[in-house]
Amino acid sequence: MTQRDDDGQPIIKAFNWHRNLKKSIESLIGICHGLVADSRLTESEIVFLDTWLKENQEITRTWPGDVLAARVREILADGVVTDEEANDLKTTLASIVGGAPEDIGAVDGMATRLPVDNLDKLDFSGTLFCFTGKFIYGSRHKCEADAIDRGGQVADTVTRNLDYLVIGTLASRDWAHTSHGRKIEHAVTLRKKGGSPLILAEETWVKFL
Repeated sequence: MTQRDDDGQPIIKAFNWHRNLKKSIESLIGICHGLVADSRLTESEIVFLDTWLKENQEITRTWPGDVLAARVREILADGVVTDEEANDLKTTLASIVGGAPEDIGAVDGMATRLPVDNLDKLDFSGTLFCFTGKFIYGSRHKCEADAIDRGGQVADTVTRNLDYLVIGTLASRDWAHTSHGRKIEHAVTLRKKGGSPLILAEETWVKFL
């Protein structure tokens, strides 16, 4: 009788998928190291990364490969790569190769110290969001624009009227001493007093887009 995993897939098939994914991740990390080694990220390098991601689809089916692939496609969509887009992507790639999530300050590494909420659903219409930190998904402006496009509203500060504070995955290791750290602390204080907002990791927020 064939052994199967929790998803009902044959164990050997699941093992091979995870092994291939691990190899792809190792290759991506090597590529990222090379891309961030230069003084700037060029358009040809971004095109190369886009081609590689298309040829290694398994890594684009899981976080954060799925969002990284989407960001690269978006940058190339209009045929023009601005310095801001290149610099922002380079910062993201540098953070990815910086180490494990707890080493680079990703939300997963902070989850044990922050009351990050998990949701079964999220209704954007009429919902007030505040974004803080650095996001794999894109710039904070893009996050705000996409929330507004779905009927949501955005705020620059944390108040009792805020519904969700969304924390970017690429948060600094010394987040407690940064501006986004103060927003997080304020949100935690309000929650302790029985108020809002809920605190979401970037991955949770992206899931509902």
